[in-house]
Amino acid sequence: MVSSTEFEKRLSFVLIVISFFFGFLFIRLFYLQVVQGANMRTIAEANRTSLLFERAPRGLILDRSGQVLASNRQTFLILFTPLELNKDILAKVIRRLANILNVKEEDLERKLAPAIKHSSMVRLLDRASRATAFALEEQKPNLPGVSVVTEMQRSYPNGALAAHLLGYLSQVNAGELQELRQEGYQADWLIGKMGLEKIYDRILRGEYGGMRIEVDASGRSVKILDRKKAVSGYQIKTTLDLKIQKAAEDALAETKKPGAVVAMDPKTGEVLAFVSAPSFDPNVFLYTRGELADQEGPGSLVTREDLPLFNRATQGMFPPGSIFKIIVAAAAIESKKVSPADTYFCPGYFALGGPGGKKISCWKKTGHGTVNFSEAILNSCNVYFCHVGLKLGPDLIERLSKKFGLGAPTGLGLAGEKSGYIPGRGMFKKGNRHWYDGDTANMSIGQGTVLFTPIQAALMISVMASHGKIYQPQIIKEIRTPEGELYEEFNPKLVGEVDLADSTWSFLDQALARVVGEGTAQGAKIPGITVGAKTGTAQNPQGKDHAWFVAYAPVEDPKIAVAVFVEHGIKGGVAGAPIAKRIIEAALLNQVESPASSKKIFVSEGEPIGD
Repeated sequence: MVSSTEFEKRLSFVLIVISFFFGFLFIRLFYLQVVQGANMRTIAEANRTSLLFERAPRGLILDRSGQVLASNRQTFLILFTPLELNKDILAKVIRRLANILNVKEEDLERKLAPAIKHSSMVRLLDRASRATAFALEEQKPNLPGVSVVTEMQRSYPNGALAAHLLGYLSQVNAGELQELRQEGYQADWLIGKMGLEKIYDRILRGEYGGMRIEVDASGRSVKILDRKKAVSGYQIKTTLDLKIQKAAEDALAETKKPGAVVAMDPKTGEVLAFVSAPSFDPNVFLYTRGELADQEGPGSLVTREDLPLFNRATQGMFPPGSIFKIIVAAAAIESKKVSPADTYFCPGYFALGGPGGKKISCWKKTGHGTVNFSEAILNSCNVYFCHVGLKLGPDLIERLSKKFGLGAPTGLGLAGEKSGYIPGRGMFKKGNRHWYDGDTANMSIGQGTVLFTPIQAALMISVMASHGKIYQPQIIKEIRTPEGELYEEFNPKLVGEVDLADSTWSFLDQALARVVGEGTAQGAKIPGITVGAKTGTAQNPQGKDHAWFVAYAPVEDPKIAVAVFVEHGIKGGVAGAPIAKRIIEAALLNQVESPASSKKIFVSEGEPIGD
C-alpha cells in the first residue's frame, strides 16, 4: 500500500509534468500566433491561393529621335483550367485542342498534366496566332476550361536590326532563377539575356500583375480573389540613329560576308550605328520553353557555323592591318624621329637586316619607288612604315597606342567586350623569347600580335577626328519612367586626352584626306564633303584576308567617325570604303540609299587598289 507521503510525491511529479507540458504548449502557441503570426498568416494565405502572373508591358527602347527599336504588341494568351471535367470530356477537349494547335495529343497531355492533377489554371500558350485564337473562340462551347485573353508582350518591329546591341528575351533558366527568385522572379518569366535587354532588365521589366485565385485543399481553383494591374517598364532612349543604322546594316549585308560596323559622334562618344553580321531576329526567342510553338529557330542560331549570336563588334579580335599606321604615323611625327619630308625607297618588299634578310611584302608587288611620309600614308606603303617602325622602336608605338585607349575595353557596357591586344617588349619578360626587329616591323604595319575589336577601331578614329579627345563610347541618352518623367540622363564622358602638337594633327588630317582624294580610299569620296580615311588588310592564315576601313567627316569639323570590318573582304578600299561612304551620306546628306555609282569602286586598269 502506497503511503500518503509517497502519493503526494507522485502527484506532485505528475502536476509538474502536466504544468511543463501546458507551459511549453502556451509558449509555442504564443510564438506561432504572436511572434510569427504575420509569417503564419502569409503561409496560410499562400496555401489557399494561387497566383497567375500577367507580364507587364516591357519598357520601349527608342533611337535618338524617338523611333521605336523594341516595342510591345498585343498577343493572345491561352489559359486552361480543367475544372471538374471527367476523363471522357477531358479526352475530347485534348483531342480538339491538339487539332487546333497542330500538336501531338501526347505532347499536349504532358503539358497539361500538372494542371489536370491539381485542377489549377495554367498558361497553355503564350503567343498564339490570331487564327488560333479565333479558332479556339469558335470552339469555345466544346472546349470547357479553355479561355483566350490578351497580353502585351515584347516585339522587335525591325527584326534583326541592331540585335546585338538590343539583345533578346528568353525564359529564365534554373541557375538564373536561383539568383533572381528573391527579387520576385518566377519560373515562367522572360528576362533579358543579351545587350540592353539584359543590362537594363530590372527597369525595362516593369511590375508584373496578375490574378490571385482561391484554391481548395486539393489545389482546385475556386474563384478569383483579386487582380493586380501590370505596370509598364521604364523607357530607354538610345544614341542610335535609325537612319544611319539602316544604312550600315544594308551596306554590310550587300557584301554577303560577316563583319561589323561602328559609327560614333567624335564630339560626344555617342554610338550612332552598331552592326554585327550575320545578325539574328530576336523575336524568335520570345517563345517560352513550355510553349507549343516551333522552337527550331533559337536552336539553329546556336548551332550555325557563321555564329550569328557572336558580337563581332565588341568580341571579335583581329589584326588591324594598315589602319594601325595612323598610330605609327602620329608617334613618328610627334617624336620628331621622322620628318614628313623623309623618303624611303620601296622595291615591293622590306628586307629585315638588309639585303638577303627576311622579306616583308608590300601590297604593291612592283613597289612604290621613292616616297615621302604623306605619300606612304596615301599609298599605304608597308616598306616605308617598316623603316619608320624600326626608327621609332616598339616602346613609343606601344605607349601612344594605349594613350588612344587601345588594348583595353572601351567601356561601352556590353557584356563580354574584349580588350584587344597591344604588344611590347614586356610580353616576353617571363620566357626565353626576346623582342626582335621583325616584331617591330610587323607591329608597325598592324600585323603580328596587334589585335583590335571593331569598337576599338571606331574609338581610335574618333580620337583622331576630335584631335585627341577620348570620349567613352555611349549607347544610352536617357531613361524615362512609364509616366514620361526623366529618370536618368547620360552625358558625354571625357575619359582621357591624347596630347599631340597641332602640327601633328594637321599633318594627319591632310594625309588621311589625301588617302580618300587620290589614294587607296577613293571609294569613299563624297562630293562637297572632305572625308579622311585609312584602309587596311588584316592577314588571315585560315583563309582570305580581312578588310578594314576607318573614316571621319567632314575633316574640318568632324560629326561622324566610322569603323568597318569585313571578314574575308581582302581589301579595305574595295570592301569597306563603299560601306563607310553610305553611312557618312546617311549622316551628313540625310539619305539612306546612295546612288548606284557609290556602291562600286572604279580603278584604273592594271594596278589594283591597295590595302
